[in-house]
Amino acid sequence: MDRLSKNMENLVKHWAPFPRRFPALFPLINADYVSGKNHWIRTAFNSCNFSLILRGRGEYRRAGRVWAIQAPCVLTQWPGEYVEYGPPVPEETWDEFYLIYAARTLPEFRRRRLVDPERPVWSIGDLAAVEARIAEFAELAASPDPAEVADRVDRVCERLVLETHLAPPPATPDGQAIRRLIAEMQRHPAQSADFEALAQRHGMSASTFRRRWAEAVKLPPARFLRQLRLREACRLLVETRTPVGEIAHAVGFEDELYFSRCFRKETRMAPRDYRNAYRLRNTSNAPASESAAL
Repeated sequence: MDRLSKNMENLVKHWAPFPRRFPALFPLINADYVSGKNHWIRTAFNSCNFSLILRGRGEYRRAGRVWAIQAPCVLTQWPGEYVEYGPPVPEETWDEFYLIYAARTLPEFRRRRLVDPERPVWSIGDLAAVEARIAEFAELAASPDPAEVADRVDRVCERLVLETHLAPPPATPDGQAIRRLIAEMQRHPAQSADFEALAQRHGMSASTFRRRWAEAVKLPPARFLRQLRLREACRLLVETRTPVGEIAHAVGFEDELYFSRCFRKETRMAPRDYRNAYRLRNTSNAPASESAAL
């Protein structure tokens, strides 16, 4: 990162003027790397920002609440929201790489659940992967013809946000238990789930389970399990010729009609319509004796 700091003055920072041949949902406006930052920011931005804190610590204040900053982590700032953040004392500093997007992208960020008042700060689980993406950005930003790489810059920065948001944070014992529980549900989605019993088996009280689950998954456990079952149903509909009723039972639904209602609500299609739309025509792994439910 020190080399990036020294060379950043020679890199393109402002990307809004360059045309995109393959427009992304999140076209980048500005990006910059700041080394040794020792001052506080106190303002309401008119843009959507991601500040990747790579080294250092401090505080983030928003809506009367305070979050501790401990690198590596990400701070988010959304249009019109007054925020304050910075290192604890001027003698301490942090290193930051930030991305700025137009305010009009806010609805798309909301749809992708990146706007969360309860989680304006999140940990970076894999710093090496994030630094690799920043290095990739730096290579593109050094191009003599920025217009030729603007589309790639957008994708690299989008992937950079995903690397921070989707990668699991460093696991606490409770976090490890939640991951084991999720893995168990993914292996056996058809099994009925007593979530309190599952929590106890993984060493958590019911209240701790509910709290840790909400932090890690965001969806309630029952809804998460239903989504797992419906995704498995999608796979079976496309990859096999198994009748719809048998698929419903195979993924944990006792009633085919209820399964169909849930499936339509999730995919906006009936199971048979989904099969017809996405079926792999050259499927060869289905037994010849199976009858198609079309």
